[in-house]
Amino acid sequence: MSDLPARYDRNIRLFGEEGQRKLRATNAAVIGVGGLGSPLVQHLVLLGVGGIRLLDDEELDETNRNRFVGARHDDPVPGSPKVELAARLVREIDPGIRVTPVKAGLVSEEAFAVVKQTDWVFGCFDEDGPRAILNELCAAYAKPYIDLASDVPEEGVYGGRICVAWDGGGCLHCLDALDPRDVEAYLSTDAEKAGRAAIYGVPVDALRETGPSVSPINGVVAALAATEFMVAVTGMREPQRLINYYGHVPKLTTAKPKPDCYYCKGIRGKPQDADAERFLRMPHLRERRRKQTR
Repeated sequence: MSDLPARYDRNIRLFGEEGQRKLRATNAAVIGVGGLGSPLVQHLVLLGVGGIRLLDDEELDETNRNRFVGARHDDPVPGSPKVELAARLVREIDPGIRVTPVKAGLVSEEAFAVVKQTDWVFGCFDEDGPRAILNELCAAYAKPYIDLASDVPEEGVYGGRICVAWDGGGCLHCLDALDPRDVEAYLSTDAEKAGRAAIYGVPVDALRETGPSVSPINGVVAALAATEFMVAVTGMREPQRLINYYGHVPKLTTAKPKPDCYYCKGIRGKPQDADAERFLRMPHLRERRRKQTR
């Protein structure tokens, strides 16, 4: 007779007891616990991962209630850190899972420590700048990284994508999943932005308008990410490197990485060569984020 709880019976019928034990022995980190991160957390708990670290520096606001899985109608706004709401969700589903909420942003010593201590890392961001930083950090410390994105680029077009960088055979860079202009803008100081504005006439304080975000689209992207994580950890198959989801069509497409990627081949598993900690030495990143989350 199996010593695994009966709650995992239907999981085991798919990927076996050994697969379930591998999931239970795995620690995952979800960085960015919002409309994408919260449904992902729910899937990870139901799969039976052993530990979940949650990292986000924001609190719930009224506009999050249409898509934040686990938020209740009477959770106070302000006053409800997203990581605490997601941690409550974990405990309510399975109190046997170790959950650690960390109220901090990505560019922080706390976040970097979480990545270094975790088996699998998930990133759920709205911007490509944080994606690029986490992609490099995970490569440097040889951490499997799954990046999630939902997108509504224009009216009538909606969907998202996931990128799985898990063994040095593909990442956000060599799969062309990053906009280098967005990354450059994110990493630039205010003075550098002002210099570009003087040349190109772009307002220094121009901000990307917040677009639509709805639960079903986020849920599809989160489920795709959880599925690729599941098959990788249990050994059912290798995960797909990149899955594009076109919800308006609908269809899914995949892509192959470019060879000889600097992040996949040059610095993977070489933290000293990568020096991803240099991002911690850019105080303007943390100061800008602090202002955004006031």
